[in-house]
Amino acid sequence: MSHDTYDAAVIGAGPAGATVAILLAKKGHRVVVADRSKFPRKQASTDWLNRQAKDLLAELNVAGKPLLHRPFHDVTFYSADLSKIAKPNFAEAPGYLIDRSAFDNALVEAVIAAGVTLLQGSAVTDIRLTETSAVLTLANKGKVEGRLLMLAPGKGSSLLDWCGLVRSGVNSPIWTAQVDAVFKRLSPAIKPRVDVVLGLDRKGSFGVWCVAEDRLSVSINWLGERDEAVPALVNLCKTAFEHGAIPLDLSAQAATARLIPSPASEALDMDSHVGKHTLLIGDAGGFISAASNEGIYPAMWSARIAAEVADAALRTVHSQDELMSFDSKWRLQMADYLRSPNTDIQFLLPLIFSNQPMADRMGAAFFSGKNI
Repeated sequence: MSHDTYDAAVIGAGPAGATVAILLAKKGHRVVVADRSKFPRKQASTDWLNRQAKDLLAELNVAGKPLLHRPFHDVTFYSADLSKIAKPNFAEAPGYLIDRSAFDNALVEAVIAAGVTLLQGSAVTDIRLTETSAVLTLANKGKVEGRLLMLAPGKGSSLLDWCGLVRSGVNSPIWTAQVDAVFKRLSPAIKPRVDVVLGLDRKGSFGVWCVAEDRLSVSINWLGERDEAVPALVNLCKTAFEHGAIPLDLSAQAATARLIPSPASEALDMDSHVGKHTLLIGDAGGFISAASNEGIYPAMWSARIAAEVADAALRTVHSQDELMSFDSKWRLQMADYLRSPNTDIQFLLPLIFSNQPMADRMGAAFFSGKNI
């Protein structure tokens, strides 16, 4: 069967896949992106995004103003029973509340504007790595070929196995679940904020809620047993509402929340993110902050590094030699951001709630990936 040939084929049009596709196209390469979803895709999801993503969006020619109009300065750390609070200080807003659907769709529009070929509703059913390229078979029986493959399929993908990339085999994943609500504007007095509940169990589980004038999300990041995670989210929603910390009780929705294993900081445990003609990036590669479980910015960051490496590889005959530099480059730039704080948070909890400098350091660790 005949098929189209490109310099780079990208699997996944999420933040990582879109970023690497746009940057490679800007460097003059022919790029194709295949994604199982059709865009614009709608998902009622409110997330927070690291403020450092603003400059990266500008580099992608994505207008940041419509997406980043909810910077948050107000952050509160709570104890597990919400009886103690600490408010870290920040020199500037640590991030933005974003509508995840609008964010993803804006990136896809930028992919198209960059001249990238976007194959929507095209799940990849097979990957064949030849001596010179990667050939993808799509669910509609079509094929595309790329000299290089950028693998960005998101969490839980089985595509890594086809490319010979070995998972780290983490035995205790972070179980995540989130509930969202979008409602009529309650009051202009409600300013964007992100609150974090620390020490939900002895293992370091934590909860997060994001509040704006017209939306609310509550999430759990659970390091304990899988079957304990959803009940913990239900209890978190109920307790937060009863304490007046959130404007709506989402405990009923939380009872049916989808539970997802998060490969937070798993990138650090993988032997390599380089396969034959292949670079692994984004959530699938474990590029998620262990401190906060925030993955959008590190996914895009990993893709930016991958684009630099892939561009160099495409300009040489021995592309595999250039690809091998990806592992050392991302580790040099991202390792400190991805790893857990260099101390036991459970041990620090009394200090966080009684000592302002310690609260400030915890804020820097959670939102900027700095060591405590």
